[in-house]
Amino acid sequence: MTMGHDRVIERLCAEHRALEVQAAQLLSIVSAAVPDAAAVAAMRWQMAQALRDHCAGEDRLVYDRLLSSGDAIATDIAWSYRQEHGMLGPAFANYMAAWPVGRISREWEWFGAETRILMADLAERIEREERVLYAHVERVIASQRAAA
Repeated sequence: MTMGHDRVIERLCAEHRALEVQAAQLLSIVSAAVPDAAAVAAMRWQMAQALRDHCAGEDRLVYDRLLSSGDAIATDIAWSYRQEHGMLGPAFANYMAAWPVGRISREWEWFGAETRILMADLAERIEREERVLYAHVERVIASQRAAA
């Protein structure tokens, strides 16, 4: 069963909003004066799962579609974004591995600073995907519909 184009972008944007809520919750946790490594661990695992699911869907619904579109501009954009996109999961996994619970508690302020950087990167990525990448998906779909 295929999902209509409008629903694809709508779904991916809804997933972005959910990731933004999770990022805000994580930032709120790390802004506390007292370390709460258990709350951090729970939120990070939620985010890791949401990111994994979102990236898999985006690969299928956006990147594969653009790369097979025959549209040179869309293909170039998709390759460029996919290379960056491929770094987001590993960057988050490295962040989780670098910050086990014991280290989070010992280096709370440094952990907060690292978390703020990673969440800012995520926010910037979401904004660029919606502004640039998704616009190309809409354009490609519209041209495919017009040609049909």
